[in-house]
Amino acid sequence: MAARKTTPPPAVQQEQTPASTEAREPTAPVGQPPAPPEPEPTPPVEPAPPEDDQEPEEPRERTAVEAAYIAALQREREGYTRYGRKDRAAEVEAELDRLDAPFERAVPAPLETA
Repeated sequence: MAARKTTPPPAVQQEQTPASTEAREPTAPVGQPPAPPEPEPTPPVEPAPPEDDQEPEEPRERTAVEAAYIAALQREREGYTRYGRKDRAAEVEAELDRLDAPFERAVPAPLETA
């Protein structure tokens, strides 16, 4: 069996597109660097509104878990204060401050005597 010869497909002529026929921008003469492009104007930046005009945020409702945690911290602080552990009481107060929990400074109750 003889090898079959194939003919190449006919050459497809490419049509000129409008982009290729448009006039190109003039280039700088030989020996001179091209001119830098003009910078685009930046939009003006609006200033942030002053903080005094902002309304204070409403405190959100605490979940039951958060409320229980705060109550436990308050009991813990009371115990540390009662037994003179000021360093530990200060740590618990810092945690209560972080949680933005209202609390009164614990005052040690006088010890009851018989």
